[in-house]
Amino acid sequence: MIGLRTSLLSILSICFLLTGCVLYNGKEEKGESFVRLKLDIEVSNLPSSPKTKGYEDPESDNEMMNTLRIIVVRESGIVEHNTYLNFTKPNLSLKNKEYKVVGGEKKKIFLIANEGNKKVTYNFSNLKPGTEFPESEVNDALITMTENNDEITGIIPMTACHVVDMPLKDYKTELFIIRAATKFTYIITNNTSNPLSFSKLKISKGASKEYLFPRITSSSSWGDYTDGGNTVTVPGGMLIENYEVPMVGNNEYYEFQKDCSISVAAGSEVKIAPFFLLEGKYTDGNSGGKNYSTTLTINGLDYFKYLPDLSQLPRNTHAVVRAKFNTAGIEVTVEVLPYGEVILNPGFGQ
Repeated sequence: MIGLRTSLLSILSICFLLTGCVLYNGKEEKGESFVRLKLDIEVSNLPSSPKTKGYEDPESDNEMMNTLRIIVVRESGIVEHNTYLNFTKPNLSLKNKEYKVVGGEKKKIFLIANEGNKKVTYNFSNLKPGTEFPESEVNDALITMTENNDEITGIIPMTACHVVDMPLKDYKTELFIIRAATKFTYIITNNTSNPLSFSKLKISKGASKEYLFPRITSSSSWGDYTDGGNTVTVPGGMLIENYEVPMVGNNEYYEFQKDCSISVAAGSEVKIAPFFLLEGKYTDGNSGGKNYSTTLTINGLDYFKYLPDLSQLPRNTHAVVRAKFNTAGIEVTVEVLPYGEVILNPGFGQ
């Protein structure tokens, strides 16, 4: 009978940091026992979509798994399986994917969804069963931004690496996969009596590169979260607390720029289509604790605002930036959410 381990933290340990490989000749060893491994795979923070203060933006097809590659690596460092799935329609989960594997050893399972995105340059199809898995090379693979208007377009890459302790019997486990991007949505409110012409937005100190596979050093499940005195319970999901990013110099950040050409009528609100940037960490040492900033070009004038206390933007989160224009000026706030119903830090900029 296939056992199902129910606790996320006891199911697996996340192997985002580099580990060494043990050489193996790729042949079956005497005395090996083959068993069945069944996998359920879900996009992290399924199934809820972000909701806050009347705002809701469900996942689009591009934010789901359109393709999925599953690479099973033996404890010896040899590729046991490399499977590529091309779904007929986008999915947030895959159920009961079964493999015949050697039992009684730890497996590393690498998950890569939507590898057809042009930002994913590593060729995973070259990793053949029976060959040594190039773990350091895979862990060092990057997603890179090259121009100020560069963003992740099309299907969103997703990755994860899990360690599964495979027993000497059939076994079933649940794994998750994480979007390798931070989602941004801008909402512009015109509280004046005149129309506004919104022509451009900028975000300063964005990360120009990130690891393709997340390097999470600490995380927890969402569980109960207090928002404005109210307790919200989020079943499952993963809260990324600390993570590693590639070392960058001051000239390796970039200022993201997006042309908008949007008219906002008096007393109305306009939502800009979401866009996707890289995860990052940035602290502006000369800003008194303020970090990332945004500039909005309205009626030909640039309005610059810091996003206070926003020192990091982990992947698989959703930054909702609200800009309210009044006769006295502009007020900018940002709420950073997971792909779920919980606000990580409500009231930025207030």
